[in-house]
Amino acid sequence: MADEANRGIKRKVRSSNTQVLVILITGVLVVLGSLGFGRFSMALILPTMQAGLSLSHSEMGVMVTAAFLGYLSFSLGSGIAASAWGPRKVIALSLLVEGASLVATGMGDGFWSPLAWLALAGVGMAGANVPVMAMVSAWVPPQRRGLASGLLVSGSGFGLLINGYTIPHWLNQAGGQGWRTAWIWLGVMVLVIGLWSAIVLRDRPGYSGGKQAATVGKENKESIWVQIYRVWRTKPVLRKLGLVYFAFGFSYVIFTTFFGAYLTETRGWTTIAAGRLWSWVGIFSLGSGFLWGWVSDRLGRRWGLFLVYFLHGSCLVAFAVLPWDTGITVAALIYGLSIFSIPAIMNAACGTK
Repeated sequence: MADEANRGIKRKVRSSNTQVLVILITGVLVVLGSLGFGRFSMALILPTMQAGLSLSHSEMGVMVTAAFLGYLSFSLGSGIAASAWGPRKVIALSLLVEGASLVATGMGDGFWSPLAWLALAGVGMAGANVPVMAMVSAWVPPQRRGLASGLLVSGSGFGLLINGYTIPHWLNQAGGQGWRTAWIWLGVMVLVIGLWSAIVLRDRPGYSGGKQAATVGKENKESIWVQIYRVWRTKPVLRKLGLVYFAFGFSYVIFTTFFGAYLTETRGWTTIAAGRLWSWVGIFSLGSGFLWGWVSDRLGRRWGLFLVYFLHGSCLVAFAVLPWDTGITVAALIYGLSIFSIPAIMNAACGTK
């Protein structure tokens, strides 16, 4: 009887571990679709898109701002929606919205139509990325959340790698309309990932959640906004983490959005050369979240963040001022080694508070 019970326990453990692995792999695909094929594709597509639509730099800047405002507008809302309806539904629906919006962007003309579709795509990006990162806290024990978060953010690195090799070939199509092909194919791939997520993801965690999960959903008539305000007021560490994360968003968004435009328009690189370097940044970034998540597990979140920000600042200055192509390349690759480390460390830090 004891042997049979032990075998039953081992089967349950193996089944649970397999489920966690599937969730994590799907999480990588979700990040690939929401950020890799969404936000990080802009760096290479925008210059050609601007020329194809005959837009000014100001108009293109407004269009990019609309996309990020869409992301910002649903960053908080996606977490609330996931709490109410479950992350699986929110993630899958958001990816479908994003994918359809990217396809529509590729078919749009003028200024207002692509702007509206990119803004809606930004909403979908946030609706997928934010809940899937939060799922790590439910599926993985606290001492492994840094590593798990690093694994998830590697999806963005795969996106850089794929974009760098595929997008320049689409952009070089005759007629200057390759940017349309790029958006449409990226949208189709996001739609496929959305369907897969709807099938595979599960809301109920395979690790922990016991007592806490059992209490979630009990009668609580208090407004979600009141609960958010109370957490924000009573936990000053979250306010500090918010400011730290703002600094990351302010810097890396500029780098990843205008990477291609900077190299092609300011430095005189070809689209193929810029795309090739973008792919190498992606290759170097694949282990960035994993590596720095592990570092933060060992040294602590504070020192992990300090080291990454110091490295980021040095690389961005070098990327901007060095006159040699070799120096620019080295700065970009070193930046890639830590480009997605902040989300991994921040997610792990929030999960322990």
